[in-house]
Formats: sequence, C-alpha cells, structure tokens
Amino acid sequence: MTDSYAMPVPRALSEHEQTAVAVVGGLVAALGLLGFVNSFARVAAAAHDSFGRLAFTVPVGIDVGIAVFAALDIVLARLDMRVRWLRLIPWSLTGATVYLNVAGERSVFGIVAHATLPALWVAAVEVAAHVVRTRAGLAAGTRMDSIRLSRWLLAPSATVRLWRRMVLWETRSYPAALVRERDRLLALTDLKDTYGPIAWRWKAPRRIKALYMLGELTPAADMPAPVGEPEPSSRTTTTPPRGRSIRRKGTRSRRRRRTVPNVDDLMPAGRRIAAEADERGEPLTRDRLAIGLRQSGTTAGNERVGALLARLKHEDDTTAPTEGDQ
Repeated sequence: MTDSYAMPVPRALSEHEQTAVAVVGGLVAALGLLGFVNSFARVAAAAHDSFGRLAFTVPVGIDVGIAVFAALDIVLARLDMRVRWLRLIPWSLTGATVYLNVAGERSVFGIVAHATLPALWVAAVEVAAHVVRTRAGLAAGTRMDSIRLSRWLLAPSATVRLWRRMVLWETRSYPAALVRERDRLLALTDLKDTYGPIAWRWKAPRRIKALYMLGELTPAADMPAPVGEPEPSSRTTTTPPRGRSIRRKGTRSRRRRRTVPNVDDLMPAGRRIAAEADERGEPLTRDRLAIGLRQSGTTAGNERVGALLARLKHEDDTTAPTEGDQ
C-alpha cells in the first residue's frame, strides 16, 4: 500500500520572515567566521614548530575540511549515493580542532575560551548542513519524520513497534503513522471480535490476514471503524441471506438481534459489485463486497456491509422467479 499521506510542504515565508532569516543567518555566519579565524590563528601558531612555513595548512585542512565533508555528505545523500560513515569525518575533525586549540593551555579560562571559539565555527557548519539536508529531504520526499522523545519515554515498547512499521511500510510522516496504527488496532479488534481473541490467527481467511499484515485492512480516511473487514463465518441479521449454507457453532449460536442499518446509499455500488462478481462467476461474499466498496471509495462499517450483503442476496432471491417466468 502506498502511503496516501503527503509529506509536509514547508510553509512559504513572508517578507518579514525572510528578512529575519537573512539577519539571523548573517549573524550565525559572522560568529562562525569569528570562530574560524580564531581557531586558524591558534592552530597555525601551535603547528609552527612542526610544520614551519606550512603551518597554515593544518587549520585550513581541519577547519575547512569540516565544512567540505559536511557538504559532501549532503550532496551524496541528494544523489542517493550516501556513504553512512562519511558523517564520522566532520565529527572527527571537530574533535581534532577543539583538541588542538586547547593543547598547551593550563588555566581553566584558556581551555574554555579556546574550546568555545572553534565550537562557534563547528556549530555554524552543522546548522547550515541541517537546514540544507532537511530542505533537500522534503523536496525529494525521502525524509522520514522522527518520533518525539516523550513517546519513547512513555511507551517504549509500543513506540518500537510503531517505528518498525514506519520503516517496513515506508510511512514517512509521523502523524500518518499514528493514524495508520490506530486503524490497524481497530482492524485487529474487529478480527478478534469476529473470529476470537486468539482463534482469528487461523480462522480468518488467509487473504484477510495478508491484508492485515500489509496494512491494507485499515481505512485510509479518519474513520471510527475500518473498511474492508473480514467475512465472519456467521453473522445474524434481521433478514438472513437465502440460498446460502452457514455453519453455526455452539459458541456463536447466541447473538444479539440488531436493527438492520440503512444501506440505501450503498445499494448502487453494491449492485455494481454484485454484477461484476456474477460476470466473473464468483460468489458474492462479505469480504469481496467490503473490498469492492473500499476500492470504489465508499466507506462503510462492519454492520452496514453485512446488511448490504443480506439485502443484495434478498433482491436476487426475489427477482429470480420473475426472470424464470419471462
């Protein structure tokens, strides 16, 4: 099932917001440049004894390398050629530049000051990389939302299962994953109510179980009950279908009689589905009727599907003698 939920599109910025973004971006760039210059001078001075006239290449290779490899990671990810371990290089260079800046310092003030200034450059590079990476992911439709930390803390087991289904079903939107998880639980509840809390695993039709495992048994819209629910072996209605043998078991003999819901709005779609099944020489079952309704974009609950099936069967039985007389 393809994810029917569109990825969130970044909201267009207003003129004032664009101005604010430009100002903030300029300030971050200025602070990053300040940290780069300070780190460059500090590391170049420390490397003079070892590298001589080439001492300036050490801070250039390290500090510029942080930005270059961060940008390279973004480019490869955009080309679907991302190398996972490439992210380790900017992090390693970050640790190296901080260490080289604080090396030789004895006072706490000197250590903190010389560690903070290069950190400004590193932070500016990481922020820029994050913005570009996020925008590129949204534009390509390949970015997967993260699950908020509070959910991991409050329900770790359920969150692990939710994250697993997001990965398996390629559900990239976190709100869409929550809706699909809710619908999956509704479908599972209906399976248990129909076939038994445990027996549904072997009593439900294999097609129904396959649809459930694939997430196809859940409705795409925000509904109180899922569409395309399984066909039970027996379901008592006010007007039972004729000409259909139903096996009744002792555990299901006691069922409450309910008023047949109104299915007038579903009759046109039901007749069309019944005609298509008749053309293919297939019997009209509850499962086939529910799936046909869902494919046609019509939503219906479990009871309405059952009532619609009974009414269609009743129509067939009442019209059959008339056709024979003709």
